[in-house]
Amino acid sequence: MILKKIVLKNFRNYDKQELIFNDKFNFIYGNNGQGKTNILEGISYSAFGKSFLGSAEADCVRFGENEFHIESEFENDLENIDHIVISYSLNPRLKSIHRNKEKVTALSSEIFGRYPMVYLSPKSLSITYGNPSDRRKFFDILISQASRLYLDHLREFAKILKQKNALLKNYSVYKKYTYKELRDLLSSYNEKFSEVSAQIIFRRLNFLKEFKSYFEKNFSFLLLQNHKGYINYNSDVFGEITTGSDTADTDFIRNKLGKHIEETADEEIARAITLSGPQRDDYVFRLNKTESGSSREINLKEAFEIKYFASQGEHKTFVVALKLAEYDYLKDKKSTSPVLLLDDVLSELDENRVSKIISHLKDYGQIFLTTTGKNYNDNLKQFYSEEEISVFKIDNGKTVE
Repeated sequence: MILKKIVLKNFRNYDKQELIFNDKFNFIYGNNGQGKTNILEGISYSAFGKSFLGSAEADCVRFGENEFHIESEFENDLENIDHIVISYSLNPRLKSIHRNKEKVTALSSEIFGRYPMVYLSPKSLSITYGNPSDRRKFFDILISQASRLYLDHLREFAKILKQKNALLKNYSVYKKYTYKELRDLLSSYNEKFSEVSAQIIFRRLNFLKEFKSYFEKNFSFLLLQNHKGYINYNSDVFGEITTGSDTADTDFIRNKLGKHIEETADEEIARAITLSGPQRDDYVFRLNKTESGSSREINLKEAFEIKYFASQGEHKTFVVALKLAEYDYLKDKKSTSPVLLLDDVLSELDENRVSKIISHLKDYGQIFLTTTGKNYNDNLKQFYSEEEISVFKIDNGKTVE
């Protein structure tokens, strides 16, 4: 998949800017605050229908304007062109998306996952440093890009969860139901809730079994030491499940989750919130370190949870390995090379890892790299010809040749 061009109108600090991209490498540099990341944010809107930074649409409208407009052209491996137009207005607050002049009515089926994309930025460190919701978001986006069915399950689950929480609140706060009426209604919701939850958890566990080899390959590539990283799945219902374990079927997960929900029903009613399910689960990242050259077998039981005990460098390495594994996984699943967005990541890594990544970039498809320093471009010329690199200098929302 190749992004051929993008036009930004009243987006962030851009008045109107058209950028024609290189099929291989796009090197975007300039001082901080000039608009480098804004270009990548506009690109992410084209693929996901929203910002990869999680920004609200209203925050992306240029100061003093009422709307922004993004036009982009993607070319697939058969050289077919898709024209995507995204518009958002502040008054009224309305977003519209068109693909090849046809209005997109269902983002999940018409856009999301059609143009696979992987992004890595300093904010990606929230995956290891942040809350369970940050880790769930990363994996949910990854799995959804590869599986439309998983995305549909997430949307259905979000709807049921919202309805169930509203039911609990209406009883506990607004006293709209008798206790018997509440339990009868909860029984119906919990049946649907357990069924969809089981599908999500089952697919997450199966994904981790597949993803394990991709992650281990990239993690070992980035490290010189004899270290090993692990990704496990943790649930209030099942505890911590080791990656690669035999995955229980959906019936087993549904029955066990349903039993746990019944056991915690009184607490849910008292607190007026759902206390079990995939919306509370977490991914546990562990690291095992042995001395370089040691012949001692690496043992999962000795692995520590990096959220609490890893160094900053170990956090960064783990996140980069996750993102490179995401790229490889999507490339295999979508049978096309995703677009790779690297937002000021070289300044976040030590020199050894920067050299490793730069030497490895040729193995990827189309790349967008933002940085404050032009000197990295000299390193890239060792691996790319002059025709394979386009250089953009950004100065206050303008491209300077």
